[in-house]
Amino acid sequence: TPEVARVIKDDAHNIVEGTPEQSSWLYSNDGTTGSRSGFWESTAGKFRAKMDGFTEFCHIIEGEAHVTDLGTGAVHTVRAGDVFVMQAGLETEWHVPTFIRKSFTLCDVRP
Repeated sequence: TPEVARVIKDDAHNIVEGTPEQSSWLYSNDGTTGSRSGFWESTAGKFRAKMDGFTEFCHIIEGEAHVTDLGTGAVHTVRAGDVFVMQAGLETEWHVPTFIRKSFTLCDVRP
């Protein structure tokens, strides 16, 4: 099995507070279906994220975050064991108090 490389996300333009470092490991990238899956983690801080052209299935493995839906203002706390879906177009602000790790599957919704 080939080794999967850690990729550090250059997301400085979306940081709201602190110096969160986001990393991911991509295990599957299917160009035919537009789906990708892997692991993602972030250190403490606040940052914005937009589901731009994809829907994401998430499973929190470790840690927690307070995720604000910027459209409605609703705040959801996600913790280890939680599973949820973020629909395409959703704009969020993540507050990670210490650390979070999740597995994810992204599904491209573009034609």
